[in-house]
Amino acid sequence: MRNSIFLAFLFIHVLSWSQVTIPPSDPTAHPSYAAYVEAGRVKNLNARLVSAGELLEVYPENSKTFGWMASALYGNNRPDDAVMFSQWAMAFDSYNPETGFYGFTYSVFANRPTEAKLFLENMQAVGQDQATMQRDQQALSDYVNSLAKYPQLSTTVQLANGFLSDYNNRSIARAKATFENLATSLGATYEDIAQNATAEKILADWVNAEKAVEEGLISRALYTEALVFMAQLSEKVNFSFGQKLEPHLEKIVFDQKNYSLPLRYRAFLRLARVQAALKRWDKVLSSSSFMIDQLKGKAPSTAVLAKTYFYTVMALTEQQKYDEAAQIADGYINLLPKLKSPEYVAEAYYVLLRAYAFNKDVEKGKAIRKKAQEFLKIPGIENQTYAAFVTDGLSTTENILGEGAVVLSGNAYNDGLTLVGLKKYAEAALQFEKAREEEVKILEGLSILAQRGYLDKFQRINGNLAATYYETGQFDKIYDVIESNRSYSLLNDKRSTIKQLPLKELQSVLGANEAYLSFIDVSKGSTYEGTYLMCLVRKNDVTVKYNRSAGAFTDLLSDDKELIVLEKEMAKNEFRRPNLDYFTGAKARKTGMFGQGEFKLMTQYLRKHMEAKVVDGQYVFYQKEKVPDLLRRFYITFIDGLENKLQGITKLTISPEGLTGTIPFDVLVDGQGRYLAERFEMGYIPNASLLYSLRKQPKKKFEKNVLAFGGATYELHAAPKAPLSSIGDLEKLRYRVREDLEKGLPLDYAFATFQGKEPMSFLQGGRNEVVLIQKQVPLTDTRLDDMMTENELKRMSKANELGKYRALHLSSHASVHPYVFDLSAFAMTVKPNPVDGEDGMLVVGEVEKLNLPIDFVMLSACQTALGIESPGDGIKGLNQALFNAGVNSTLTSLWSVSDSGTMFLSVELYDRMFNKSMATPKALAEVKRNFIKGVYGDQTHPYFWAPFIYTGY
Repeated sequence: MRNSIFLAFLFIHVLSWSQVTIPPSDPTAHPSYAAYVEAGRVKNLNARLVSAGELLEVYPENSKTFGWMASALYGNNRPDDAVMFSQWAMAFDSYNPETGFYGFTYSVFANRPTEAKLFLENMQAVGQDQATMQRDQQALSDYVNSLAKYPQLSTTVQLANGFLSDYNNRSIARAKATFENLATSLGATYEDIAQNATAEKILADWVNAEKAVEEGLISRALYTEALVFMAQLSEKVNFSFGQKLEPHLEKIVFDQKNYSLPLRYRAFLRLARVQAALKRWDKVLSSSSFMIDQLKGKAPSTAVLAKTYFYTVMALTEQQKYDEAAQIADGYINLLPKLKSPEYVAEAYYVLLRAYAFNKDVEKGKAIRKKAQEFLKIPGIENQTYAAFVTDGLSTTENILGEGAVVLSGNAYNDGLTLVGLKKYAEAALQFEKAREEEVKILEGLSILAQRGYLDKFQRINGNLAATYYETGQFDKIYDVIESNRSYSLLNDKRSTIKQLPLKELQSVLGANEAYLSFIDVSKGSTYEGTYLMCLVRKNDVTVKYNRSAGAFTDLLSDDKELIVLEKEMAKNEFRRPNLDYFTGAKARKTGMFGQGEFKLMTQYLRKHMEAKVVDGQYVFYQKEKVPDLLRRFYITFIDGLENKLQGITKLTISPEGLTGTIPFDVLVDGQGRYLAERFEMGYIPNASLLYSLRKQPKKKFEKNVLAFGGATYELHAAPKAPLSSIGDLEKLRYRVREDLEKGLPLDYAFATFQGKEPMSFLQGGRNEVVLIQKQVPLTDTRLDDMMTENELKRMSKANELGKYRALHLSSHASVHPYVFDLSAFAMTVKPNPVDGEDGMLVVGEVEKLNLPIDFVMLSACQTALGIESPGDGIKGLNQALFNAGVNSTLTSLWSVSDSGTMFLSVELYDRMFNKSMATPKALAEVKRNFIKGVYGDQTHPYFWAPFIYTGY
């Protein structure tokens, strides 16, 4: 039905679509400008407005066209609209004093003194000669005084005259401040930006200018102009420097309080280009979706809105979210008839073709293809650089929308996807190999941090390559693809002696009864998800299998209403709409496959069954009777297909990817009703290289056994809460937190923003476990109560005192922050106000800066193994931060933990490790088995023993 409606719309509008022509580069040479001037001469106000609108669509990023529209609107007695378009004109050329001059007059007439002041201040900051300043002041004063006869404008007239008083001195002061602070950025050259040292100095000058901006000496328009100008230069001569501008552009885009919509849009245009070049499609989607929402009912032209649709559809397509891309494309198509800029039209054809073709909306794709082919026939269009958008879009989709033999576009990754769609797997594998080689060359030429933007695509290439190897029987190559997928992780760069470990080297450190199980997501970014290839490596052989995706969950996904409730809860927490299409039947479910978001939903469903609440002193478990069945389903999905190769195996090390890192494999139940923890010593590791490096490193002798922290007390943060009434406020808070972390400033204001009415509860069980550990384990030191502080831990780190201990035990509260990941933290003693610069919350960024040459760390707290999915880094959070800080192994938790259960587990674990000299994985396995047997009382439910997972060697 959607197709028929779309085609009907297309047919109706084909004849009404404007015949786009190549416009002259100078808008004053365009026929519509002559019509605009003539309409003004004969005082045909409506015709003048129409001509201005035409020019605005043909030249969508030209300040002059916004100014002409403002003038036409003012002439039509629409001063409020004139002010708005003047703001857009200033955003695209804030260095033009004429924009400020007319914006000021329109604002006064519109009775908007605040805007008038801003226009005037920007005009003054530009700097002009004495004669011009006097002339402008006189002209503006005369205009303002001419409005004194209007009673409704009396207050604004009075304010405006105040703004104009001492005009020259204020102009000189603002121009001086602008020159002193922004001269290097506004006057930067390609040569300046090409030299890293000079470019860094220019950026530092720009950052330091913010103080003058806040004082009102420099306009935000000029400040934004300077940043955008630097980004434009860096795009051509110093791309790595351009990446450093990304967070600054982001800050402006999302700062609704301090920056006008036109300025934020101007910054967005450059931000989206930077993020697209970095292949950060999730960020492109975030910024473009946000801007679409901001422009609703406020867009000055169709073209402005079209640009946001362009980036949104492109980001969704690049993430292989084809169904969503096609839905947004249906909105984008409505804008096409009004677009007059050939460049914007070309961009539209490119993303529309790909969105519809990749989503298999063939009829829609063919309709757009026909229009795109007609576009290329416009005289002279083939000589325009933007024509490449259309030719690329046509060639990329030719095999899907066209006919005849396969025609490759030259884009290896896209060609690989096309060939997979045609089930030509051998040819597709060759294309993905080529794409991977191209991506590796890019990655090797970038700094470690700069590589982060390319890893999402790198992982999608590897996922597709692994899948085509499987389809063509090249199983021996899949291990290498999986490990290469992790070879650019930050952790790997810091800790591994070998970037990508060969298979034989891995097998050399595996025991005879040990297996290493790694995963690669072959559905990453597609409409469907949760499909993995699993590679099981044993001492003398390798087995590769697909997991069973959603096969074991089909009936739950169709019938369990609790999943709908949970999805609504998750959507609310993630600031998105619930994705209920598959549950309600609006979309047909593909047999055996998870729909978009459903695998994550199911992992959260599992976590929900693992947790408990205390009601009247009793533990209450969620759907306790369903737990064995749910754990069995996860076993069938991930382990059952490998069962014949696990016979005789006693130790299983898992290297997860993405969401598999949130699954407690220890607790999965096999066909005989046994937990995997009963069969194997379970361990986890980010990749084979780290496992090898840890096992091969020299054994270190430690002076002492355990350093244990516990008994912290918690008070509410006294700092004022940051504003948090919109998604823009949330983004602004994220950037403020990031900046303050870099400066080493306390974050108490951010924690105060999210804290409840009551402080965190005192953990008596946590204190008790620390006391018991000291009694039971010799050579143990403690930091209890007032000594359990962030200041003390950091002091010991700086003094190199932590390296004396083999184990560090931290018992307290912890959390992965749901909205601002940088606030994910382990709680030490919290006071109302920072103590010596520390807020009491040890956040992820602070953890990885610690000096921790320690063999083992246990975070005795809730959810310390969780985090966010990060390309290359898997689940990035407190656990990874500990490894970055130098730790060899950790025990962290996947869900909220029991105070009493954790005390038993930690004390029993340390007793075996230090008094019985047992290896940590073996000691942990024995303790967990005792829980299951009921040795520690009525604590057999996985809630008590399964949250803690061991990561290490």
